Amino acid sequence: MTALLVHVQANVMGQRISLNEKKASLQKVMDKISKQTGYDFLVLDYRLIADVKDITIQVQKKPLKEALDQLLGTRNLRYSIEDNSIVIREGAIAPVVQESPIKLSDLQEYSLQGAIVSLIDGKPIAGVSVAIADEKGRASTKSDGSFSVPVTTSAGTVKFSHVGYKPLALPYSVGVSLIVKLIPLENQLEEVEVVSTGYQKIPKERATGSFELIDNKLLNQRISTDFLDRLENASVSTTFSKDNEWADRSYYSNTAPRFDIRGRSVVSGNGQPTIVVDNVVYEGDIRNINPNDIENISILKDAVASSIWGTKAGSGVIVITTKKGSYNQKAKWDFSTNITVADRPNLFALPQMSNSDFIELETFLFDKGYYNSALKNRTSYPTISPIVDLLDSLRNGTLTYDYVQNKVALLKTYDLRKDYEKYVYRNAVNQQASLNVSGGGKDLNYIVSVGTDNNSNQLVTSKYKRNTLRTALNFKPTDRMEVSTDFSYTNALAKNNSVNSPMAYGTENAGSGSLSWPYQRLVDAKGNPIAVDYVPYRASFRDTAGNGYLQNWEYIPLAELDQSANNTKVQDVLINVAINYKLAKGIAGTVAYSYQNSRQDIEDWTGLGAFFTRNSINSVTQWNDKGVISTPIPVGDMLFNGFKRSVSNMGRIILQYDRPWFSNPDFNVSGLLGAEIKQIRTDENGAKLFGFNRDNYSYQRVNYNVTMPLLNRKTGGIQLEDNVVLDALTNRYISVYGNINLSYKNRYIITGSARQDASNLFGVRANNRWSPLWSAGISWLLHEENFMQDLAIPLLKLRATYGFSGRAQTSYSPLPIIYYQGNDYLTGYPYADITSPSNQNLGWERIKTINLAADIGLFNNRLNATFEWYRKHSMDLISSTPLDPSTGYETMVMNGGYLLAKGFDIQIRTANIQNLSFRWNTSLLLNKNRNVVKEYHYIWPRASDYVLNSGSAGSNFLKGYDVGAVFAYGSKGLDSEGDPVGYLNGEESKDYLNIRLQSTKDDLRYFGTGIPVWNGSLRNEFSFGRFSLSFNIQTRLGFYFFRSSFNQQSFAQRRYGHKDYAERWQNPGDELFTNVPAIRYPINSYREDFYNKSEVLVVKGDNIRLQDATINYTFKKVPYFSQLAIMGYAKNLNLILWRANKFGIDPEYRDAVPYPMSFSLGVRGSF
Repeated sequence: MTALLVHVQANVMGQRISLNEKKASLQKVMDKISKQTGYDFLVLDYRLIADVKDITIQVQKKPLKEALDQLLGTRNLRYSIEDNSIVIREGAIAPVVQESPIKLSDLQEYSLQGAIVSLIDGKPIAGVSVAIADEKGRASTKSDGSFSVPVTTSAGTVKFSHVGYKPLALPYSVGVSLIVKLIPLENQLEEVEVVSTGYQKIPKERATGSFELIDNKLLNQRISTDFLDRLENASVSTTFSKDNEWADRSYYSNTAPRFDIRGRSVVSGNGQPTIVVDNVVYEGDIRNINPNDIENISILKDAVASSIWGTKAGSGVIVITTKKGSYNQKAKWDFSTNITVADRPNLFALPQMSNSDFIELETFLFDKGYYNSALKNRTSYPTISPIVDLLDSLRNGTLTYDYVQNKVALLKTYDLRKDYEKYVYRNAVNQQASLNVSGGGKDLNYIVSVGTDNNSNQLVTSKYKRNTLRTALNFKPTDRMEVSTDFSYTNALAKNNSVNSPMAYGTENAGSGSLSWPYQRLVDAKGNPIAVDYVPYRASFRDTAGNGYLQNWEYIPLAELDQSANNTKVQDVLINVAINYKLAKGIAGTVAYSYQNSRQDIEDWTGLGAFFTRNSINSVTQWNDKGVISTPIPVGDMLFNGFKRSVSNMGRIILQYDRPWFSNPDFNVSGLLGAEIKQIRTDENGAKLFGFNRDNYSYQRVNYNVTMPLLNRKTGGIQLEDNVVLDALTNRYISVYGNINLSYKNRYIITGSARQDASNLFGVRANNRWSPLWSAGISWLLHEENFMQDLAIPLLKLRATYGFSGRAQTSYSPLPIIYYQGNDYLTGYPYADITSPSNQNLGWERIKTINLAADIGLFNNRLNATFEWYRKHSMDLISSTPLDPSTGYETMVMNGGYLLAKGFDIQIRTANIQNLSFRWNTSLLLNKNRNVVKEYHYIWPRASDYVLNSGSAGSNFLKGYDVGAVFAYGSKGLDSEGDPVGYLNGEESKDYLNIRLQSTKDDLRYFGTGIPVWNGSLRNEFSFGRFSLSFNIQTRLGFYFFRSSFNQQSFAQRRYGHKDYAERWQNPGDELFTNVPAIRYPINSYREDFYNKSEVLVVKGDNIRLQDATINYTFKKVPYFSQLAIMGYAKNLNLILWRANKFGIDPEYRDAVPYPMSFSLGVRGSF
């Protein structure tokens, strides 16, 4: 044995190598020598070789000593062989140093332990290769940076190597735990990533599945209240929808965005990805998560990556890892604070017709007699516009022509949007601050974090406040045991207008069901709030009804801003406890428990000073000449008071294994077996109170069983709804699961997983209670192969996976569902509806995923790329299926839907320029995803039904076509009379009613999908000394949408006028230049609907825009601070660099108001 070891060392310098380099860096040449010999270079002072980039050397099968002499001899560098490493020092070449032979008596097995962290931030580094010089002992660090490696000598040298860090060799002595700090390589693009499945943390290089890692640096490129906003354009596979109606977005200031991972995978129900926080599925509102507490985010995209989550993984999984403390680290304080200012919403971005055009068309309709019925109505007294009132007075002779013309000219100068921008909206100001302290000793680490957000949103009545507290404590009672505890608490308050009295532009109907007139004013010439007349009943009726005994019936919007409020209070508590025990070398067991309690208290108050309240009371009040007879709705405020609560309890047990197979370092086996049980109980309770008194919290009872006549029996009647909410649902789950990872020489990796989920949701037949799911994957690290060593490819990995995940739709049940609807309008008796008949075969939804991928690194890892091709088959989707009418039901919920998502992801990151004074990095994310409906049993009765809401995620599904398919009526354009011409049964037609009722699919035009097929972002980051600047360019390609246009019916009924009115057909020959139809009277609603859903209004949505920009400055040295930086961030720049449509429409928002531009200024620091 001794002779063999001596022989090996003596022949090291006799190894033969070949080199052929011109003008190469010394680092590159050393890398090639390392690959041919297996020996690492250790440079004791890295500056000795950093700038050596002019190496020219040619050797063919020369001994290593001769090659090293030629390479280093003229550069005042000397080398020596020390413990399987070539050590470079300054000075002339010295004789080769050889160590003394190892004695057989020293070959006793010991264990060397320690932990490895980054020199820069002290964070643990996973996946570091740990090798004992002159021995077979090898290991890799775990997710916490720790390692344990067998040694046969009580002292020696240990080597550490990791892509992205400088290699290091250190002496060791058995019994002394090592804390090693590695220095990052400046010319590396990024370190090896460690991803989290929510159960395990594994180096990405050992994974076969499709993971995506968003690190802390990338998350902090943006400033926002919630973490989802920071994911946009940072994730290649996650897409967001911004097509919320403007009225919803402006009123519900915290409307949650819709987002998907690799496309849509549901037909109905909840299809959003599962959110996991610190290994536990988060059941609360994701907007309660403070993004400043997040360390990184892993996105699990295929069946292997997300398999361990089983039926929770059908739509993908987003795993959030929060910040933790570190062992053996002194207390470290981190803080951040920022302020964001956003513009008022640009209401003038809406495609609204001018006041002159609006008044012109009102006059046209008046002359045609359209408003005569409303003017003569003495039953419901519908409101009429100021223009119509003036024209009617002129016709009746009560006003002169000159007076009316002057009044009309004055109204043309008004613009309601100006008053809204001045009195109802404001610049939003969001303030955010966070502070945490972390540290630890030998057996304990901790972090305590607090955060606060105080947002004043654009609507003057809208505010949002949030306070968060989070603690995490890990301690080791023994060397084998670690106890982890996490506690987080969120308290938030969202304040808006009441849902009964919204003030956002476009919602100010006050119960009339129509928009306001664009020339309406909210204030008089002196700025005092004034009454408006777009309420349900005409002023002439309201002013005289009830002989003065009724509540004031005026509507003064600006006087009511404090007369209604919708307050939502949120309390969210999350507690996690886990005990990890090392049973043996490489074998550990974990027992965990999680408790979550999320509660929302909702208070929707409408005061007596609000028009909605007074109008509700007056509408059903009965009176005569002597006074009020009855007030079925008591005089006083109205209050809806309720809560929603979700309580979750979860228990989990896991056994983990990670060690070489039979002590053979070439074979490594890791895996886990686990089981968990979970219960989620959700309940909701609430009721509406009338005659409410805020001073003493009293209220008055009302009779819900009687019909109340309207307007003193002048018209119809209503029956009050009790608005009682009383719901409770308990879902129970039990799961058993396991996975395994087999690797050979860190080159060939095979993974497999299996999981069984059961739930009480599908409990009628036992075979539907359980959902067996499995996955398998392989990967091949080609760059580790011997035949690749001569190639300058530091990373080349091929991966393939196949498997199944699932989903449980909690809103459906195999049992019949009955909803009690209150009392019947006519009989007064209670009644109920069976909304869903029994279906004993109802089961889980299943998602089959195939993923093929390649990871490549080039140019010393200055270019890293990932290419992934996938197919996601969403099968057995719960959807409505037609039934034989003789059953008594039209449809039944069944497992009958099937969607196919197909596409690929591309991620390319490059370090273009890297030197001391200037750095330029680029990140390209590009995703192609197409969703196709493979199976959907419900067929709509008319082909035109596929036109009505086409082009969105809510479009009607049709087998064989895209999700969000854009169907339009075929159109020839306008004829010589200004009428749109369509097709019916293949023939030109103007029979708009039958085009609606009898069109076939062949009469329609199919364009493609209304959901972008291509989503991409290009981020460039430039660093100049201590300054850094980054820009993000976003692209959306491959989709279509309907642009809005003028609709005469909408104008007449809802007072909505589109600017395309100015482009309408007016004279013969105009059909050559416009597609906007001529104005016709009487109004043909089918004609208007046909034009607004015809192919002439379909445009391509492709666009490229500059979306955001960030600038940072890091201070060199500041007293008391270890790090201090300031940051500026501009968001929603919406600077469109190119768009496919010629109409100047922003496809991101279409005919809605764009998200306002915002600017942020922040400070981050540590001490």
